[in-house]
Amino acid sequence: MGIAKRPKLATTYSGPRAGEREAVSLDAVCRVGEGKPFAVAVLDLDARGCRVRGFGAAATKADPIILTLGTVDPIVARLRWAKRGSAGLRFDEPLSEDRLAEASKSATPVPPSRVIPIRRAP
Repeated sequence: MGIAKRPKLATTYSGPRAGEREAVSLDAVCRVGEGKPFAVAVLDLDARGCRVRGFGAAATKADPIILTLGTVDPIVARLRWAKRGSAGLRFDEPLSEDRLAEASKSATPVPPSRVIPIRRAP
């Protein structure tokens, strides 16, 4: 009997992107349209968008998504993709350098990976 496969969390993104994003660790609040707010974790961020984990709301690419990052004014975004509890959001208007710096300032530093690969004995 084989080992049951479990779904993996989307922790990295290797698809096409307009620019490089900074890896961050931010707590944020997200709301789809007029729905109830829910907590998400922002994993990477740039002036045009971000990737969040914990996105479990039903949303289409046309629905406005309101993202609140710390003291930064709410940001209106649209869903680009969603997979395994993670989602890519594109901001309707790019963040100014000041707003991006303010959001990044409240970020927790991302620690280096402490995962050590385990090798099976032959």
